Amino acid sequence: MRLPLPPNFSFDAVVRSHGWYDLPPFSYDTASGVLSTRLSEGEVAFRARDEGLEASGRGLSRSELSLAARRVFSLDLDLSACAGAFAPVPVLARGLARGGGRMLRAPTLFEDAVKMLFTTNCSWAATRGMVVRLIGLAGGEGGAFPGPAAIARIPPARLKTRVRCGYRAVALSRFARRVESGRLDLAAWERPEASSSEVREAILAEHGFGPYAAEGLLRILGRHDYLALDSWIRKRYRELHRGPAKTVDSAIARRYARFGAFRGLALWLEMTSRWHEGPDRIWP
Repeated sequence: MRLPLPPNFSFDAVVRSHGWYDLPPFSYDTASGVLSTRLSEGEVAFRARDEGLEASGRGLSRSELSLAARRVFSLDLDLSACAGAFAPVPVLARGLARGGGRMLRAPTLFEDAVKMLFTTNCSWAATRGMVVRLIGLAGGEGGAFPGPAAIARIPPARLKTRVRCGYRAVALSRFARRVESGRLDLAAWERPEASSSEVREAILAEHGFGPYAAEGLLRILGRHDYLALDSWIRKRYRELHRGPAKTVDSAIARRYARFGAFRGLALWLEMTSRWHEGPDRIWP
């Protein structure tokens, strides 16, 4: 099936908006321009076709394909409100014009949340290793990302040993059990009527999810009120804007405060501009 696209949409810009494309079950074939993943219902692949987004898959209905495509590519996110605020800043205006601002999402918020948990306090190689091992331990047929029920059945000690996720094992187990039992409704984190501060507090209430993980998830959900600072952002900021390391957080807060509810997106577009601009683009 083929879906219409919002203005200034770029398939590649969304795929490379951050490192999710590098985490299984995602796979990005740059030669053919195909992003594929696997859901519990079956395989799905996406590609740009004649100003539309083509979604194809085995084992999925048209409605399931449409739902997956709209979530994975953030198609329902309206970025028009920040265009005026970013217009006076060339790097931000260029970022929006080339299709920036839409974050690649997993087909489910549960997968996004677990992967975000696995990014905390570790290298990217460690994150990828944990994701690969979790899929190997509990994943569905064909390497689909495990759902909460599959993870909830595994004792934390076994998760720690087999996935090698350290202290995250307890947090992962509790999170999966809460979602599986219905005590935690992840749909509440995506309701547009909820404020960003309310969603942030709800995420922070989950064991193991600190400010970076909560604000990183908000960014993926299209909420940019917060900055989601980590060591990579701090280092990259000081490469672009010189100053003492000890004052970097306050410097970032001051620089982007003028963008209000879009401060996090302004920061992200500037910090990641070299991923998308120029002949020597750097991959995330």
